Amino acid sequence: MHRIVDVDEVLFFVQDVSEAKRWYMKVFETSPTFDDPNYCTFQLGRVTIGLHPADAKTSAGVAGQVVYWRVEDLQSSIAHFEAHGCTLFRGPILGIDGVHVCQLQDPFGNVWGLVEKKA
Repeated sequence: MHRIVDVDEVLFFVQDVSEAKRWYMKVFETSPTFDDPNYCTFQLGRVTIGLHPADAKTSAGVAGQVVYWRVEDLQSSIAHFEAHGCTLFRGPILGIDGVHVCQLQDPFGNVWGLVEKKA
């Protein structure tokens, strides 16, 4: 039986991989796990973040899909992203399912979803 197990990689398309890599290094406070001028990755928990040059098929920025990352404290996570040049895109709100969510846009036009689920 085919089933999806977990998020493996989130790919962000950016205009300049080197510039984006430097920014992501500051935000993640870590070095890339793979580093090439045309593709760079970071490991966040069990998920790989890939940086790929924008091209004719996929431009940088909001494209319709948003991956939500679980955080322990939504407000401090928002502050961390804003301190690194992100701006609020949507929210924060208490979603209809009872969890706090927001979306932030990074300096490269990509959207990051954050979710705080209280136990």
